[in-house]
Amino acid sequence: MKVEVSFIPEYERLQESVAIAQKYHAHFEYNDFYLPSVYTDEEEVDRRIKAYLSCGRDTGMDTMHGVFLDMTVHSSDPNIAAYSKKRIRQSLEIGRRLGVKGIVFHTGLIAGFKEQSYVSNWLSVNVDFFQKICMEYPDLNVYMENMFDRDEELLYQLAERMKDVPNFGICLDYAHAAISDVAPSRWFERCAPYIRHMHINDNDLVNDLHLPLGSGKIDWQEFSKELKRLYENGELKELPSILLELKSLEAFEESIAVFYKLFE
Repeated sequence: MKVEVSFIPEYERLQESVAIAQKYHAHFEYNDFYLPSVYTDEEEVDRRIKAYLSCGRDTGMDTMHGVFLDMTVHSSDPNIAAYSKKRIRQSLEIGRRLGVKGIVFHTGLIAGFKEQSYVSNWLSVNVDFFQKICMEYPDLNVYMENMFDRDEELLYQLAERMKDVPNFGICLDYAHAAISDVAPSRWFERCAPYIRHMHINDNDLVNDLHLPLGSGKIDWQEFSKELKRLYENGELKELPSILLELKSLEAFEESIAVFYKLFE
């Protein structure tokens, strides 16, 4: 079972990043354009896009992390909602310029807040907005990631309501799922029909630590077993691409050997 794997390139170590991508036949997931210090500076955005495109790589299988810090399209404050939507569109424009296949966004949910009016508003606003976004950017996939959501229910409902939107899907962050209130296998089982992309790294099952694979407490054998089962049973419509979301190039190289063994 061949899984498309990616890692986060380091802008300050770009040539090393390119060499690692070539060595492991891996793709990039650009992680700098969600930073306010970058996306609020048009010259810096242009500089980084030009640098990445100058590497001579095929970016068609790359992904990008869109804005998420303080982004709340479902805010009851119209100014906050409008600003969030503006920056999300900016992320998509950057991704289009880079030639990536998809952009990752976060649910932006307040973890554990179950007030029905909040939940209903979040769902209706996000369905409406991201349906429009997917129509505006048919050349890009939009992946919605669980952040510190306590369970899978709302992300599942969002994907279910958008099941007829061909360029929308779930980015399942398995490490985030591992520290939620439910087992990661439940996230897998429920969200499987809509998972298109994944983020993985290790942690202590309490905090989101972004550790190399095998240096924390997540059961990676269970992860690979469940992924294979869902794919072979047809519950996963396609094998998701997977980002090893780690803090350095060294951590990626430390983790990639562990990752490959999972899919031997």
